[in-house]
Formats: sequence, C-alpha cells, structure tokens
Amino acid sequence: MKIISWNVNSVRARIENIKNYIKDSSPDVLLLQEIKTQNENFPSSEFENLGYTSYIFGQKSYNGVAIISKYKLKKVKTDFINDDLKQSRIITGELSINLKQNIELINIYVPNGNPVDTEKYEYKKEWLKKFIINIKKKIKKS
Repeated sequence: MKIISWNVNSVRARIENIKNYIKDSSPDVLLLQEIKTQNENFPSSEFENLGYTSYIFGQKSYNGVAIISKYKLKKVKTDFINDDLKQSRIITGELSINLKQNIELINIYVPNGNPVDTEKYEYKKEWLKKFIINIKKKIKKS
C-alpha cells in the first residue's frame, strides 16, 4: 500500500505534474493539501481518467484538501475539527482493504501561524489543540 502526501500549492496549476507523478509512481492514495480551489472546480475527471476517485474539501483561492484514491473510501468527513474560521483544512476517510483491515486516513493542512504573537499564531495554536483533542478521542474509541 503506497500512501503519499503532497502540498501541491494549487491543484489546477500543478495538474500535469500530479498526473505525471501518478503515472510514474502509481500511489494507492494521494493526500493533497493547499488545493486552492472549490469542490466544483476540482479536476476530478483528470483523476478519474487515471482510475482514481476524488474526495474534496475545497475552498476558493486558498487552503483546501483532497484525497485521491484507487479504492472507494467510506465515512468521508470534513468536520473532524470545528474550525472557527471555517477553513477547509482537514478531510478524513476510511479505506477497507479487506474485511479484516481498515486504514483511517486523516489529511490535514495545518495553519501556518506566522508571525508569532499574532492572531494567525493564536489560531494555529487553537486549531492544533482541537486536532489533538479529537485524535485522543479517536484513539480511545479504537
């Protein structure tokens, strides 16, 4: 199982690079961050032509995450964190390889937080705090 994570800094601007990478490396799952597009403008058909399904949590102009998978995912969610700024930064899903094994995917685009001692920094700290709390809850359920 090959799972790759890539901050693409605009999926539409890098689509040829991404498609070439997929053709060369054939990942099972590709986690993309900073896709910088809304769901309806995401190039899903480009990935479908390569045998992949796209699961998207987009946002206009910045942020956004997506999971591109050879396999159908279950339990795809975009509400892992209650983001105060409503930014598209996290998407989760469950990959079932067989009836005995599930892989939980969590694709995140962490806020930058620069410079220190600003609202951006405080937002990042709060976002990470929420993320850690939710990860701990998920582990306890397992």
